[in-house]
Amino acid sequence: MVDRGLIYKEWKQHQALLLAIFFLLFLSTPLSIISEYFSYQGCLNNDNWNPRDCQFYLNYQSGGSLQFFWAPGVFLAVAQLGLERSRGLLDFTLSLPYSRGQVFHTKFWMGGTVLVGAQLLGYLLSKLLIILLKPGSVEFFDHFMIGSMIISLMAYSLVMAAGALTGNLFAQLLTSFTVTILPFLIVVIPALNLRVIIGRELFWDQLPIIDSQIFQYMIPIIYVNPVWVTDSKYILLIPAAMGILFYVIGYISFVKHPSERSGSFFLWKQLDRPIHIFVIIASILSFGYFGYGASESMIGYVLGMILGAVIGFFISYFAIYKKMKH
Repeated sequence: MVDRGLIYKEWKQHQALLLAIFFLLFLSTPLSIISEYFSYQGCLNNDNWNPRDCQFYLNYQSGGSLQFFWAPGVFLAVAQLGLERSRGLLDFTLSLPYSRGQVFHTKFWMGGTVLVGAQLLGYLLSKLLIILLKPGSVEFFDHFMIGSMIISLMAYSLVMAAGALTGNLFAQLLTSFTVTILPFLIVVIPALNLRVIIGRELFWDQLPIIDSQIFQYMIPIIYVNPVWVTDSKYILLIPAAMGILFYVIGYISFVKHPSERSGSFFLWKQLDRPIHIFVIIASILSFGYFGYGASESMIGYVLGMILGAVIGFFISYFAIYKKMKH
């Protein structure tokens, strides 16, 4: 599945980035605990402070020392596929005597190992520091650390899948962002428009899924805000399942889709027209609702839909059908 020579090639190509991500994720939480401890000791040694006012508590309710734990996975996936494709390096890799499946597996497992391995080691070191330094209380630590591993891997899988579907860096990033809000675009935006047409009282109570916590956690971008830390640990099964799904999509796309369309928005040209239509519809509904919200009238609603149709058409047309030069 994975060849040593290919591993070595990937390591040498991204060595600096991989090491930077590893040490960032590994040392971030332990260093924050040490920093909190020294602040506590400084408080105790300060004659102007009452020792009773000095506290050494660790609370991860609003996130830890690295609240953007998902970002390194995004940068790594962009470097491994988007940047390599734009620089022509991916074409060189695919010309080597390895299957496309081997190339994708090697990239993914190298990136995933660095992301999860660094955080796992940081988690173990942090647990050791907590035992040695004995803080007054530790809140949500295990949930946050385990969740950060799962969510960072989900983000990495998502951007890798987007990179396997698309032919340039801009398309990879735009597709990744769109997928993070896709359930919102598919369910919430049409529901808001129906509420405008039918009426809030008549419609909203008939669609309880909008206010469902499970539905909200099916929107990947929700995990950027670590509010999930205070919820049930079983919530993390959702990003874990999404990470597996994105991995499968990325693998199939990388193996099956052509590489000669590099520079195009999608490597699989059959996606161009459906996505073009989807963007136009989403723009019509989005601008229509915002037009209604701004004017509180159906005239504003219709004008917003017209503006959305024009903007959605031109943005999606030039983004999808105009091939980017390397």
